[in-house]
Amino acid sequence: MKVRFPLNDVVVHRVNLTRKVVDPLYSDNYWQMNQNEFAMQVEGVAEFYARDGSYVEYAPADGAGNNEVELYLNGSVYGAILHQRKILPLHGSSFRYNGQTIMVCGDAGAGKSSLTASFCLNGAEFLTDDVTPVIFREGKPFIWALSDRMKLWRDTLDQFGRGHLGLERIYPGTDKFFFPIKNRGIVTSALSLIFLIEIKDDSEVIIDEITGPDKFATVRGEIYRSDYLQGMPDNDPVYFRNIVEICKDVKVLRVERSSGTGITSLKDTIEGILETELCHGR
Repeated sequence: MKVRFPLNDVVVHRVNLTRKVVDPLYSDNYWQMNQNEFAMQVEGVAEFYARDGSYVEYAPADGAGNNEVELYLNGSVYGAILHQRKILPLHGSSFRYNGQTIMVCGDAGAGKSSLTASFCLNGAEFLTDDVTPVIFREGKPFIWALSDRMKLWRDTLDQFGRGHLGLERIYPGTDKFFFPIKNRGIVTSALSLIFLIEIKDDSEVIIDEITGPDKFATVRGEIYRSDYLQGMPDNDPVYFRNIVEICKDVKVLRVERSSGTGITSLKDTIEGILETELCHGR
């Protein structure tokens, strides 16, 4: 079983039995971790272990396929490796549009991946899906583009007229698929704007800017697998500084949409906002 992992400088080994975290600072029935070690057990899929931001082990359960294992390797384990490196991972997808680098955040089902895919299938440049590492150069935030595929639901693919035939399911019995999408050679891109997508009962799309303390709290709330920080206390001061820098340089807009708002309609609304932001930035 050959598996994919976003970081090519991480050693990934399949083993019969993974190592354990000997002295976890945080532990439950699912995760165990300290500042430099991480372990996770997913029933019916695999056990995982990650160490020092550079080494991963996994022991698949009987009958588990590549896609199920990769779902967790490229999500929770990838997040642990980034946290171990003190690289801020945000829970969002991202793309470049007319020279602006856009991150889309929000709860599960809000439309992060669908909105990003809609832009990228209409000329925008794909950067990341679901887990977005943010690195800093001279205090400025940059997205580190490491993704080469997205996870999309069947109904989203149908909306795009793409269909799901020939695509791999991310998990047996689900209607969510891996959708390959090319990164056009972009390695890093300066972050310009964050959209926070929220599902509300109102039929119209409502947009407002988040400012002040709420802005910091909003970005802080989008840290990917923030539960891990209970066992990684050294990350808190680093991420505090990182989020302050993001709040200095990056506008954050809340977009409230109903569950009935189509992705194409939402994309058109966001595109109008981006055109306005681009004009103001000139």
